[in-house]
Amino acid sequence: MFSTYRRLLAEPGLRSLMVIGLLAKMPGLGISTVLILHIVGHLHRGFAAGSLVAACWTAGAGLGAPLQGRGLDRYGLRRVFGLLVTAQAVFWSLAHFLPYPVLLGAAFLGGLTTLPAFTVIRLALAGLVTDENRHTAYAVDAMTTDIAYMAGPTIGILLASTASPTVAFLVMGGLQLLVGVAYLVLDPPLQQARPTGGPTPGLRSWLTARMVCALGVTVATSIAVVGFEVAAVGTLQRHGQLAWSWLLLVLAGVASVAGGFLYGAMKRPPSVFVLTAVLGLLCMPIGLATQWYWLCLLAVPANLFVAPALSASAGAVSGIAPEGTKGVAMGTYASAILVGNVIGSPLAGAGLDHGGPKAAFAVFGATAAAVAALAHVCDARLRSRQKNTEHTERTAQADQDLEKAGVTQ
Repeated sequence: MFSTYRRLLAEPGLRSLMVIGLLAKMPGLGISTVLILHIVGHLHRGFAAGSLVAACWTAGAGLGAPLQGRGLDRYGLRRVFGLLVTAQAVFWSLAHFLPYPVLLGAAFLGGLTTLPAFTVIRLALAGLVTDENRHTAYAVDAMTTDIAYMAGPTIGILLASTASPTVAFLVMGGLQLLVGVAYLVLDPPLQQARPTGGPTPGLRSWLTARMVCALGVTVATSIAVVGFEVAAVGTLQRHGQLAWSWLLLVLAGVASVAGGFLYGAMKRPPSVFVLTAVLGLLCMPIGLATQWYWLCLLAVPANLFVAPALSASAGAVSGIAPEGTKGVAMGTYASAILVGNVIGSPLAGAGLDHGGPKAAFAVFGATAAAVAALAHVCDARLRSRQKNTEHTERTAQADQDLEKAGVTQ
C-alpha cells in the first residue's frame, strides 16, 4: 500500500505542487466564513446579510471557473494568474473599506476572479503524473481538500475570535495573494497553451454525452457531501447537542481522508458511479441517530466514500476531456460541485423542516444515489454504443482493405 504512495511522491515536482495546492485551498474554503464574520463583526449587520455576500462570492466563483479554465487552455497559467492575482490584490485591498451595498457587487467580482486553485492542481496532476499513478494522485488531492476544509474555516474563525474579523479578513486575502504568487513562480506544467491565433475547440468537442454523465455524478457527490453537513448539524441542534458538532465534522473529515488513502492504494478502484451511489445510500440510515455519539458512529461509513468519490469524479472528467479543453472541463467540474452545493443544502434543510432528521438524510441520500445510478446507466449505454460504432468502422475498413488487395492482385 505505502509503495503506491512512495512511487507517486517520487514523481518530479509533485511534492511542491501538493504543498502549494493545500495552502491554496485553505483560503478558498475559508473565504465565505471570513466574509460573513466581516459583515457581522465589522459592518455590524446580521448573519443573513453576511450570507448574502458569501453567496455573491460563490456565484461569481461558479460562473468564473469555466471561463478561467478556458483561459488556462488558451493562454497558459502565468498569463491567466497574472491577471487574477492583480484583480485579487485590488479586491482585498479595497473590500475592507467598502459599504455593504457596494461590497455585494464587489464580492461577486471577487469570486469571478478568485484563483482557480482546485482546477490548477487537477490539471497539473494530469500532466505531471503517469497513467499508472493518476487515480492515486487524485486521491491525494481529495485528501488535501479534506484537510483544507477542516483547517481553512477553523483558522478564519480563530483569527476572528482571538484577534478581530478585520485580521481574519486581511490574513485570508493575504494568503490568497501569496499562493497566487507561488503558483506564478512554480508555473506547474498544465498543458501546452494553444497559439493565440489558433482554432478554439467548440463546446461540442468536450461537452459530450459522457461528459454530462461525469458532471452529473459530480453534482450527485456534492449533494451528498453538503446535504450531510446541513442535516447533521441540524439534527444535533434539534436534539440540543450542537456543542458536539465540532467532533462530528472532525470525525467526518478524518474518515474521508482514511477512505481516500485506501482508495488511492487500490490497483483496480471502483467506478465513480458505484462510489457515489454507495455514499448516498450510506447517508440514509444516519437519520436514525438520536444521540450525538450514534450520529458520529453512523457518519463514519458514509464519509469513508467522500474523498474516493470526489477524486474519482475529477479523474473521470479529466479523462474524458480531450487535450486543449481540459482547463474548461475542470473549471466546469468545479462549477458542478457548486451546483450540487446549491441543490443539496436546501434539499436537506427542507427535509429537516418538514420531516425531521430521518426525512432529511433519506431525501438527499436517495437523490444522490438515484442521480449516480441514472448517470451510470446512461454512461454504460454510451460506451456500448461507442464500442459498436468502432467495431463497425474497423470491419468496414478491413473490407475496403481486402477489396483493394484483390484489385491489386
